[in-house]
Amino acid sequence: MWFKIIGGFLVLFSSSSIGFIVAKYYSERPKLLRQLQNALSMLETEINYSNSPLPEALRNVALRCDKDVSFLFSKTKEYINSTDGLTAAEAWEKALKAFSRTKSLNETDIEILDAFGKYLGTSDREDQINKLRLTLSQLRSQENKAIEEKEKNERVWKYLGVMTGLLIVLLLI
Repeated sequence: MWFKIIGGFLVLFSSSSIGFIVAKYYSERPKLLRQLQNALSMLETEINYSNSPLPEALRNVALRCDKDVSFLFSKTKEYINSTDGLTAAEAWEKALKAFSRTKSLNETDIEILDAFGKYLGTSDREDQINKLRLTLSQLRSQENKAIEEKEKNERVWKYLGVMTGLLIVLLLI
């Protein structure tokens, strides 16, 4: 008797947790995209008005931006300054790989950020600003899509997790 009750509770808890974890992805992605846009806007300001060298600009952005995205900028700066001789584009790519493994970004988001990184430090200031603005525009579009997905899917996954758990418990009893 107790085994069924405890087992049922564990099944319900596990399936509900899975639903909430998937829902969290839909909830975090728009926030992360907004934070990335803010950080890239700061980088644009650093490049355009401060005339800071790229490692210094990346450091300044990492210090001022949200902690969820500061990793990307601080790691890129770290890789540029390392003795490995990485270019800015290679450093960005390496930092982006590490960053994207732990964050709620989809493949398109990563492709946009990767495409931006290929131009990082390879052209003049005006071209860098143009690439930044294009990236910001693309991320804004992705954020709008992410908000739509969140509104559509977040609640569904929460309910699906709970209802699946209840169904399994009912089938076991």
